[in-house]
Amino acid sequence: MSAPITTTVPLTIRVENAYATGAVFAHVLAVEVPPPSDDLDAWALDTLIPFTGEGPQYADTPAIYEVEILTAPTTHAYLVGLTVTAEG
Repeated sequence: MSAPITTTVPLTIRVENAYATGAVFAHVLAVEVPPPSDDLDAWALDTLIPFTGEGPQYADTPAIYEVEILTAPTTHAYLVGLTVTAEG
């Protein structure tokens, strides 16, 4: 019998939002995301960056967003330490 197909992957991520105003926010989140594609960079941008941001009060403020994967299941252990950064 083969292993079940994974439709989501549980991760613990660290999100940091650093705004041009000097405000910096960090959060540790437990999330469920689609399994990674062959292009890890594109997957990380498409899947992890949406967890960034502090809401409408910062919507028009330039920022640097960073997400780091802290924990992943054994089947996806290669994701631990993966970091993606975006500007907005």
